Amino acid sequence: MLIERYVTAEIARPFAAGLGLLVAVFVAFTVAMKLSDAAAGAIAPAAVVQLVALSTLVALEVLVPSTLYLAILFAIGRLHRDSEMAALAAAGVSERRILRAVLIVGGCAAIVVWVLSVHLRPWAYTLSYTIEQNAMSRFDLANIRPGSFVDLGQGGYVLQAQEVDPAAAELRSVFVHVSRGRHTQLISAESAKILDLDAEGARAVEFQDGYSYLLDEEGNQDVSMRFGSFIVRFSPEERMQRFRRKAIDTRTLGESRDAKDIAEYQWRTTTPLATLLLAVLAVPLARSGPRQSRFGIFVVALLAYLLMFISSGVVRNWIENGDIPASPGLVLAYLPAMLLAAWLLRSPGRQPRWWRR
Repeated sequence: MLIERYVTAEIARPFAAGLGLLVAVFVAFTVAMKLSDAAAGAIAPAAVVQLVALSTLVALEVLVPSTLYLAILFAIGRLHRDSEMAALAAAGVSERRILRAVLIVGGCAAIVVWVLSVHLRPWAYTLSYTIEQNAMSRFDLANIRPGSFVDLGQGGYVLQAQEVDPAAAELRSVFVHVSRGRHTQLISAESAKILDLDAEGARAVEFQDGYSYLLDEEGNQDVSMRFGSFIVRFSPEERMQRFRRKAIDTRTLGESRDAKDIAEYQWRTTTPLATLLLAVLAVPLARSGPRQSRFGIFVVALLAYLLMFISSGVVRNWIENGDIPASPGLVLAYLPAMLLAAWLLRSPGRQPRWWRR
């Protein structure tokens, strides 16, 4: 067990440092995005911290296997570069024993990723959806600045109000522009109220005392209307529909026959497999000679990583669109990486000739 503990320690140090760095970068990027949304009036500023924390929790299901992959490449690559692997081989320690130590680390990481994907992912999306929905229903008047244009984010609606009265929950001297293909709709009203989101996440605005113009850009079929009260309901965004699907508990997804639900379910249940596969693949990819340049090794390792995650995205889209059956489903995306790992591991301690250049 001494060798296993040594290899585990060598992997743990770069893994902890790398994961901390990636999480810090992700948090910084997410904070910038959420603050931008808050400044534009898309979400309430008070919700930014919670949404960033939940987004980071969801991102860990990708950050953990990615960081582990890089950590194993770095750790095993250092053992090769410093001739420690050669010394271990001379002492009778085979690459299979190193692989066994990596499998222990990868298995622990796969369990963590399983918990993140199967249990914490839907919980985080449920809480995020609730926070965003509540924030969107409360923030609108407080964040709309008089005279500024606000993109409502649904159907191309852009709103401007000359006066904003948060106490009365009312906008005054309101103008709305929306493009609908060959038609442009203009709404001018004395006042408007943004109604709370309904159970489906749809928003509605009630306009009072104004005019609506529907302009035909390719003909003379313009329509004008004078109204006393006019309610415009925006249908839920596709983004919100995907958001709610990610919030469904895993057991319910597993019982669904909807193609999009199946794709989401298979994504959650195969992320531990991807974690373990990346860990195994990193061991032969890290092989190098004492004086060999590591540039070529990391290029091949990066290509293998991209191959697996790009193929998983493509296969997931195929499942969502019904282009391929649910079985074997997303496992097809990991088949090339499995074959590559099997091919590299069949000759321990050796590299393909093109690898050495």
